[in-house]
Amino acid sequence: GLMNLVGCWFGAVPTCHGAGGLAGQYKFGGRSGGCVALLGVTKLVLGIVLGTSLAEFLKQFPVGILGVLLLFAGIELALCARDMNSKEDFFVALICTAVSLVGSSASLGFVIGMKVYMLFKLRNYTKDKHKPLESTTSRFESTTSKFEES
Repeated sequence: GLMNLVGCWFGAVPTCHGAGGLAGQYKFGGRSGGCVALLGVTKLVLGIVLGTSLAEFLKQFPVGILGVLLLFAGIELALCARDMNSKEDFFVALICTAVSLVGSSASLGFVIGMKVYMLFKLRNYTKDKHKPLESTTSRFESTTSKFEES
């Protein structure tokens, strides 16, 4: 946000905390917008105060720790699969992922995934529309027969 707007005038590379960054922040306790704002302010202050020496310091950061952080962020993102109730939902997620990875474009994966999702919804809508409805009299007869048996 603000760091990208201000930093670009000083030669900074734009950064983004997409889903992975937000999942990592959530996993490690960040639950509000204040967490993201605090992280942004911290990065701005560190960048201004330490400058290029910060890059040298970050090169010394153990890659293993970054790997563990990435693992937990990935697990947090994968847990969204628990909310998928059908094979169709899982297939849409699989298509989005595959197209994003093969096409090197998350937006392309999103667009294709939305189209596949809409095709599934259209198919289900037309199936439900042509399904024969149970007649009111047969429903009434089945209800009255239950009372007569007892």
